[in-house]
Amino acid sequence: MWIDRTEIEQRALQVRQEHNIQTYGVKDIFSLIAQSGIHLIRYPFGKDKLLGFSTFYEGKKVIVSNSSEILSREIFTIAHELGHVVYDFEDEFGAVKIDIEMLENCEDISEARAFHFANCFLMPEEKVRKYIKFELKKKFHEISALDVVRMQLEFQVSYAAMVLRLYELSIVSSAQKSMLFDSRNELTSRALFKKLDVDERLLKPANVIEVPPRYLEYVTSNYENDYIPYASLERALSLIGMDSDIFKKEEPSERWLDIEDIFEEFD
Repeated sequence: MWIDRTEIEQRALQVRQEHNIQTYGVKDIFSLIAQSGIHLIRYPFGKDKLLGFSTFYEGKKVIVSNSSEILSREIFTIAHELGHVVYDFEDEFGAVKIDIEMLENCEDISEARAFHFANCFLMPEEKVRKYIKFELKKKFHEISALDVVRMQLEFQVSYAAMVLRLYELSIVSSAQKSMLFDSRNELTSRALFKKLDVDERLLKPANVIEVPPRYLEYVTSNYENDYIPYASLERALSLIGMDSDIFKKEEPSERWLDIEDIFEEFD
């Protein structure tokens, strides 16, 4: 299995440049996706059910993430799905890309490419090296577990993702990598965060339901045009905490296109 890692890195950097990202890490990937014209849906499917998926639906690129997973993992999932959008839906067509797990060494070219894209997009080599030099002010061999936590806060990734990226970039050796993981396993990520007295948000699931801004317009217009039944409207609006009674028509429709599959929970 072979992927052009240099080309993927260039594409990831290009996307960052298109969004004028000047910071080391991507501070708000959720807003970035929305600004890209991609519909982002965050939904709590339940822990370990799936990570997320991406698709091209009715002319729109869609990314769905599982907000039941810890935030750092959800962020990486969205970056991974963005990789699928960039590479697998270029012709505005493509099958659903469902990700139950993400592995660094995957034999599927599409998955390996999306994984590397996420790494390069969230943790560009130049930004990582500059952060160590100018912010941590350390030599590579001096990087400690607490330094990794500082970096994961800046780059909005998990401890494991940060360490593996450092190793991939030859910033830390194999022995250092093992030492950094041993330190984390001994103290736990939560304890490391407490030592620095920093926000533990990355370690917790958001468990939120978020839909695109045009979601309300979409579901209500489909109901008004008799494409979906009232039951689907009711369920769709309940996802965003709205009462569907104000939109209910007197006469029920006899024909519809059910959109419940969009929000079908994965068993």
